[in-house]
Amino acid sequence: RRLMATPKPRVVSIISASSTQHQPRMLTNLAASILNQDLNVLIVHASQESSESGYGIHQLPALLNVAYEESSLQDAIQHANHGYALSKLMQKHHMNMPLDNDTHHQLNLIFDDLARQYEIVLVDATLNKDHLLPLTTLNDGEILIQLTRHPESIKHAYTLIKQICSQLGRRSFGIIVEDATDNQAQIVFRNISQVARRFMQIELEYFGAIPADDHLSRAAKIGRSVIDAFPLANASAAFMQIARRLDYKHDYDTDNQASFV
Repeated sequence: RRLMATPKPRVVSIISASSTQHQPRMLTNLAASILNQDLNVLIVHASQESSESGYGIHQLPALLNVAYEESSLQDAIQHANHGYALSKLMQKHHMNMPLDNDTHHQLNLIFDDLARQYEIVLVDATLNKDHLLPLTTLNDGEILIQLTRHPESIKHAYTLIKQICSQLGRRSFGIIVEDATDNQAQIVFRNISQVARRFMQIELEYFGAIPADDHLSRAAKIGRSVIDAFPLANASAAFMQIARRLDYKHDYDTDNQASFV
């Protein structure tokens, strides 16, 4: 664990090993649940696959535009009615285009400066052609893999873990299982974590399950988060559990850093 005088921003990249169709719905509901704990949240779109329009930011300037001095940082942030902030790293067609060292460095600085304004940053992410996340800060931060119980999704999740570790070395990952009860998700987690431990000596961490719940789509249709529209729904309880887990880890890291000061 690196020692720091002050807590660094909590940056959590979420990579889907299943369909990204509902990825915006997942991140916005998680952000709303974190906000419910009185923490300010930023969502950053950094995916080649999930829809920008799902966040309502298709017209928003990207942080890369800020790096090119084509836009201000203030103009690259959008505040949702739910209370969280939104931004996007770059346009989709730039995701696999190599950036020169100066631009890449400047983009990292801009992202880090923005991240320091929020207690938790959730990143909707995909890997680039080099099997990496597009910023150094993201590769150094936490990575959660979101998957389902389907064999193809489990296989894809394991492939993503292998690809990242081939570039960054051994590291830990968090696991979220969607469309599953907690018992079903625990079985999936146990299986994939045993394989990761056996063949890569990697420890995975269980972050929770998101059940199949039609309250999610019903809330989306009326433009609200599930915790706001249907606070007693199973999905609301699941998102709150994951949000508490993120907040618990944040407090734990901060306490550990303070003990070394």
